[in-house]
Amino acid sequence: MEKQEQEDFIAKLVSFDTVGGKEDQVAKFLKAEFDKRNIPNKIIPVQTGRSNFYAEIGNGNGKVIAFEGHQDVVGLVNKSAWKHDPFGAEIEDGKMYGRGTTDMKGGLAAECIAMFELAASNATINGKIKLLATVGEETSPENHMQGAQKFTEEGYLNDVEGLLIAEPSMGKINFANKGSITYKVLSKGKAAHSSMPWLGYNAITPLIDFYNEQQKYFATLHAENKYLGKTIPVMTKIEGGQQLNSVPDRAAIYAKVRTIPEESNETILQHIKTIIAQINQTDKAQLSLEILGDKIPVVSDPQNKFTQLVKQIAERELNQELKLEGSAGGTDASEMIHGNPNMNIAVLGPGNDSAHKIDEYVELDTFHKDITIYKKLVLQYLS
Repeated sequence: MEKQEQEDFIAKLVSFDTVGGKEDQVAKFLKAEFDKRNIPNKIIPVQTGRSNFYAEIGNGNGKVIAFEGHQDVVGLVNKSAWKHDPFGAEIEDGKMYGRGTTDMKGGLAAECIAMFELAASNATINGKIKLLATVGEETSPENHMQGAQKFTEEGYLNDVEGLLIAEPSMGKINFANKGSITYKVLSKGKAAHSSMPWLGYNAITPLIDFYNEQQKYFATLHAENKYLGKTIPVMTKIEGGQQLNSVPDRAAIYAKVRTIPEESNETILQHIKTIIAQINQTDKAQLSLEILGDKIPVVSDPQNKFTQLVKQIAERELNQELKLEGSAGGTDASEMIHGNPNMNIAVLGPGNDSAHKIDEYVELDTFHKDITIYKKLVLQYLS
């Protein structure tokens, strides 16, 4: 494909409003494009209006690698503050602007184009390349990564030796990412007039006790992973009460904990449950825990052949040194690793720190170079 055709392709992906869902638009577009090139593919429904997309090329007689990317994007923050149309894919000074250009329709487009060009070249591929385009990577915790979960449950990762995730990597290659626990602690009390509080029970009181005990526990977490650092807990939201002259009958606190293998999700959740149980033994306290998300940390071997080859090819094409690092954020790998714990993982994609921001953009030069990197990775790894 000519560069203009490549840019037209990413522009089309950006034009679809897939904020918090509606990925069917992208899946149907991808199916039409892969059908046009006679590349085997299928749409895999996940929820109403939300479908994964799968395609593959190669002869299937050797190793298997997978390209992965998500189709959804985050909200616009403040549409009126955008200088560029969030879905217009406008180009200025070598940058394409729009929601998802960096995170991560740019990376997904580059993976698709690499497969188009490999298929058209009739190059000998001793193995198989899978494209896994997911839904729900950016959505709320209770629906988080349901697309990746669907692929995992149906066995699409079972034979994958190397997983290339085209998330924006910003001058480095990630081979590990922290896990996460997202939870809500609800406190139930009894409403009463604030002039007669003894007739009710303030739901905020035991919640404060929980917060303090939780913070004491988190202060004891000193383990540090050499790639991912320490566990990072953050209280992200507190709510409670209806009006200023009433004793609140409900209150809640929300938290996000970024986890490492040395202090497992299971261990942390057990401590949280223990704290809640202890507080509930006190008079009238009624705390309950709701787990909104539970994703394990991922650490693959940075010296494996797959990741090292990604590094070598990318450094040559981008003409810069790329460090191998862990990431504090998460990817679909936290779900997909359940399907194949021995799978090697590398995160490399076009993009920058404009992800989730107003006037998000991707540098088109990097986008074009990443297409070349993906093609060379396939040809060398599956040679």
